[in-house]
Amino acid sequence: MNQVGKIEFKKIKRISPSQFYSMKNCAYKSLLAEAFDNKPLLPVSPNAYFGTVLHKMLELIAKGTIRNDDDFNVAFDEQVKLQEENLKQQGYDFFVPLQKNVKDFGMKKILLKKHLRNITERPASSSGVKYSSEKWVESKDKLISGKIDLVIEIGQETEILDFKTGAITQDILDDTGEIFSEIKDEYKEQLKLYAYLYFENTGKFPTQLFLVDLAKQKFAVPFSQSECISTFEEAKKLLDTTNASISTQTFNASPSEANCKYCLYRPACSYYLKLIETDYSFNDVSGSVNNVIKYQNGNVSVFLVNGERKITVTSFPVEIFDELNDCRNKKISIYNLRKEATELVYSATKTTIIYE
Repeated sequence: MNQVGKIEFKKIKRISPSQFYSMKNCAYKSLLAEAFDNKPLLPVSPNAYFGTVLHKMLELIAKGTIRNDDDFNVAFDEQVKLQEENLKQQGYDFFVPLQKNVKDFGMKKILLKKHLRNITERPASSSGVKYSSEKWVESKDKLISGKIDLVIEIGQETEILDFKTGAITQDILDDTGEIFSEIKDEYKEQLKLYAYLYFENTGKFPTQLFLVDLAKQKFAVPFSQSECISTFEEAKKLLDTTNASISTQTFNASPSEANCKYCLYRPACSYYLKLIETDYSFNDVSGSVNNVIKYQNGNVSVFLVNGERKITVTSFPVEIFDELNDCRNKKISIYNLRKEATELVYSATKTTIIYE
């Protein structure tokens, strides 16, 4: 049975622009990640591993390492194999092959290949255009740092581009009831932080910020120098207050569906565990083991009691019957379940994990 153990908090030395928005929403999540050396307590989605493949491919295309279809196919297969080996090493064989476990795998590969055109579309180096991919930038105090996917310098003009493999915009309802698409706030703040870090490293601000999706759509991110400076100061202050909370034990935790649903450190979060004792909207449950039954078809069901509530979780493999049976009258938490039509009835999935 999995156990969290005693949590030894430690200060976060630095944060990246991509971490800032998440930390702002729930600083406690960042402290938990640091405490566990950024090793997730729950299985990472196969989409995240495939996202790593896509992003690496975009990097190789931007660098000019991949220049044609043959290069692309070889590199793509290598990157997929690398991530599948990572999955196996972590015990997540059930996500392999990625092609069968990632939605729209083939379509995303096709869209990715369109970025190859960037190589032929680029003007010759003699035109004075300079491309820098995976450019490392950091603040002078080294508290905020990260890699910019692509910097394009043309004379006095400088573009910063950040590649995204998922949705860049979200639908927003305005005051008149009309729906319009807007770039996600987390991406706006990320680009503004990159812009400030670029300034600290070069002495000048970029002139344009862009997000680029798999379909090669470019989304301009409006910004001002004062906004970039303000975002940077906010990030530094957040890092300071988050680290200070370790000694005071007054953590900034914000348990909610938006913050917790995909958090990989839920088993170690006392705030979340308290939340699911009364909120049954999540696919995680907690309670004392009241009974464990093994059926003739080989499936195992566990019955939990949580206050006045009785929870049923079905479809466990027979191999863990003894382990569950030994937990009678003990409190456990079960993560990554599937809700059934009947209230408070769940079934185990291939990513279900139990913590004592």
